[in-house]
Amino acid sequence: MTIAIAAIDTNLTAQVALHSARAPYYLLFDDHGNFLKSLANPFAQVDQGAAPRAALFLSDNDVTLLAAGDFGPRFISELEQRGIRYVQKTDLVSDALKELIAEPKAE
Repeated sequence: MTIAIAAIDTNLTAQVALHSARAPYYLLFDDHGNFLKSLANPFAQVDQGAAPRAALFLSDNDVTLLAAGDFGPRFISELEQRGIRYVQKTDLVSDALKELIAEPKAE
């Protein structure tokens, strides 16, 4: 499982981004909470079509779970089509990550 957390910066002390499809960055972690990499979201500033493009971008990076502050209905649909689970989290990336890895894993 690869966890992505939408963030406003590239470090663990960054705030979780409110806008999931237009988050400036996605921080990727394995299911044990180990940092894998930081990805700049190439669709954060597009005029339209961020939801399908961001969902494909996450899928192409093997993301299976995305955490962000909020999700629009179009992005939810795009994530579901790609088998990516999503969960609302706020606060700091480090706090959201702790909560995510502490949650029971769905089989």
